[in-house]
Amino acid sequence: MPRPAYATASDDGLLLLRMLYMAFVVFILLRVGLNSLILNQFMDYTTLEGSTIQKIHPAFYGISLVAMTMLVSHRIELDAEDLAVLRAIATFLCGIVLLIVMLVAGGRNTSVGYILDSYIVACIATFVMTTLPRGWRPLIGELLLSFLMLSAMVGTVEFALQTRLLPYPGGEEVFRPTGLTDHPLQLGQWCAVGIGLVSATRWRMPFKIAAVAILLIGVLASGARLATLLSSLSCLVFLATARMEAPTRLDALQRKIMLALAGVLAMMGLVAAMLAAGALTRLGGGLVDQSSLARVNIYGVFDYLTWNEFLFGGDITYIQRIARDVFGLPYIESSLVVFTVQFGLVGALLFAAVLANLFRALLKGAPWSVIAATVIFFTLSLSNNALSTKSSDVLTMTLLIMGCKAAAPRGRVPRF
Repeated sequence: MPRPAYATASDDGLLLLRMLYMAFVVFILLRVGLNSLILNQFMDYTTLEGSTIQKIHPAFYGISLVAMTMLVSHRIELDAEDLAVLRAIATFLCGIVLLIVMLVAGGRNTSVGYILDSYIVACIATFVMTTLPRGWRPLIGELLLSFLMLSAMVGTVEFALQTRLLPYPGGEEVFRPTGLTDHPLQLGQWCAVGIGLVSATRWRMPFKIAAVAILLIGVLASGARLATLLSSLSCLVFLATARMEAPTRLDALQRKIMLALAGVLAMMGLVAAMLAAGALTRLGGGLVDQSSLARVNIYGVFDYLTWNEFLFGGDITYIQRIARDVFGLPYIESSLVVFTVQFGLVGALLFAAVLANLFRALLKGAPWSVIAATVIFFTLSLSNNALSTKSSDVLTMTLLIMGCKAAAPRGRVPRF
């Protein structure tokens, strides 16, 4: 008899388990909703000033408290799938410890606070998810997708009004909305990723189609060119993996064909309307401009590293000055460059290996749409510095994977 994959409790402890679940949901939404633009208005979250405690997102402490309480208050039983996830988390944490030891041993005590606030918190949250009853997990994924839809709607309104809701310090020649995210690219990224994940939810088909439309409008309004292109792939993923309720497989296929034709017509009208509104100005100018070239030119900083620094890590602060003074770039807009400079090529490959192993375990048994959305997520994230800054991106993706995977019928794959 298979063992349950969640924390078991007596009737007296069930109330505590539900309270921990609700607290976990609140802290997750706070971590995703309170981005750095908001926190910097009240504390020195990403600035150079402030105490160490201010450099950690407040929700980190709440998520950690829930995890510790769950650990000491309930008997946790895991099935083979969740046990593999926990083993991957342990491997990832061991890899992080090894990287930090390498930094300290090499006398390069560089700032890696984003590791704690972006990756470690994702591991803690993933552990909490494995302790929850499988039937409780899809709600968390659906709430996160709902937040992405809300962000897309806010971004669309921002584009229409040419005014941002949240403070945004970056100056741009062309207005681009941010929605409820840190950056226009992040808005476009999550809209494109969300489209592919909608088919894995428990929502009814009319609501799924509405969700795809909202997210598609959001990605077009964001002005994120690569995300806009990949959103078309996400739409195909949605169409191929969404389960249609029909008497027979042939009827389901016919309905999908009709949905595809209607989608093409709607897409043509939507693109025409957004083009007339000026939302596709950057895409019409091509994929290569000053912004995209900055993410290519930044690789020139490797010329300022010795072979020893390239292989085993260098001074990231020095490279940031090089990027600013020599290349005229205020930030290093490439996570690959940041990882290679901080950890060295050897450490960067180790980090990539343990991170890939973690997501391999998370995606085992996941629907095709979730796997495709994860590939799109990393494609977009690696095109900028999203994975090497303080953000909720990794946390959000891990919980979306677990939530959508739990919503899928057990032992079945997507079908027409």
